[in-house]
Amino acid sequence: MALSVLSQASAFNPGAELWIVPDLEKSQWTARLDWYLNFQVSKASRHVSPALPSYLQEVLTETELPQFAVKTTQPLMISSEELLPNKWVVIIPWQDDLNTWITQGFEIWHKLKEPSLRLFLPPGQSAGRVQQEWQTHHSFEDFTVVLD
Repeated sequence: MALSVLSQASAFNPGAELWIVPDLEKSQWTARLDWYLNFQVSKASRHVSPALPSYLQEVLTETELPQFAVKTTQPLMISSEELLPNKWVVIIPWQDDLNTWITQGFEIWHKLKEPSLRLFLPPGQSAGRVQQEWQTHHSFEDFTVVLD
């Protein structure tokens, strides 16, 4: 089976375990989904991780323990089994680069053991372009796409 494009009326119908959407500011679909997800997306977008106190930074440096920084543009995964007709919703930040967005989506899909998939495309992207980018990673094309 090949990639299929869903209409706006059937976008929220069952049929895929994993839904991948762009970030809240870039997609009308994410804004709609946020309501069904009890505003978890908007809450997460406003979250700021606390900075480590300077004393703790000094201790980490002196003890040569590994230090890491929290990335602010990481994908967000939400378990949505009780709220939507799927298992997961993943929000991947849209940086105006379809290749990067598809690559991140592919990696998440693959790490989840390749569940059925629905992509809610970022604004201005076509199903044909998505199909080309996806084929650079995998020959699997049995997923659905919803245009913005």
